[in-house]
Amino acid sequence: MTQLDQLIEGLEVGVSAFAICEVRQDAKFILKEETNTAVHYVLSGKGVAWQSGGRDFALKPHTIMIIPPGSLVAVSNEQGADIQPSDADCEPLPEDWDNLTVGKGAPGIKLACGFIRAMHLETTGLFDHLREPLVVDVSDDTSFRVPFRQLLDELAAPKPGTRVLAEMLMKQCLIALLRRQTETAPDSYAPWIAAASNPELGRAIAAITDKPEAGHTLQRLADIAGMSRTTFAEQFRKTFGRTPMDFVKEVRLRRAARFLAATNLPVKAIAFRVGYSSRSHFSRAFKSMMGADPASYRSTAADIASMEAGAVRAI
Repeated sequence: MTQLDQLIEGLEVGVSAFAICEVRQDAKFILKEETNTAVHYVLSGKGVAWQSGGRDFALKPHTIMIIPPGSLVAVSNEQGADIQPSDADCEPLPEDWDNLTVGKGAPGIKLACGFIRAMHLETTGLFDHLREPLVVDVSDDTSFRVPFRQLLDELAAPKPGTRVLAEMLMKQCLIALLRRQTETAPDSYAPWIAAASNPELGRAIAAITDKPEAGHTLQRLADIAGMSRTTFAEQFRKTFGRTPMDFVKEVRLRRAARFLAATNLPVKAIAFRVGYSSRSHFSRAFKSMMGADPASYRSTAADIASMEAGAVRAI
């Protein structure tokens, strides 16, 4: 059985909160995902998505964008400093859909947006280990487009059994996506497939994500994984493309970003909650990873809070 077969066999999928979102040409929309994996599928129009301090991604019809938990991504028809975040006007659509319109200008890019839960054996999130959004053009891939269209149609007009059928269709879409990515981009994609399907590393990952503030060391994590320190370090780096302690740092800082966006806790208190004893050390590490110091990041999050921050909720 291949690694991909093992991953698919243990894959459990949930679907919730889909809506239609149109970003007009005079606006940009901040997609602030907190604890869930988000899916954004371009129905029409063209645009761009980008992360603070990260690269940008071209969006066009039949582009699927999967955003991992804890990410902050902006979407607009073009990347420009003169385009300001806009509030989202939400109106109900027929058959229980939401319609979010961002901006007041000419028609722009339109997306179907929602949240999914994709877990391997109820232990590891399939997309939790992505460092940046996964953006894939599926315009020539009917194995993804056909079930995804069926999924949208099913969610637009719920019937008895819709939840189960929607989960089956989304799993079919994800299998098509997994196949495509392992064939077309194995070097960049294989690490997080391996992470989700490796039970030894999965135990260490679970320990880190459950309590990132704990005093994790290389030896303790190796013990949890049931490996020698050297073997664990080598396998972890080969699988994730980073050291175990770099991963600990990343999880801590992503957790801190959530605290900054969602609470009024002092920065020093947040630093302590995620495992930093020094506020200055925490601030330097946070800025290096997130592209902004904690205070600036919190200010940006506060400015966009009224936009529902891309949280496309179901009615």
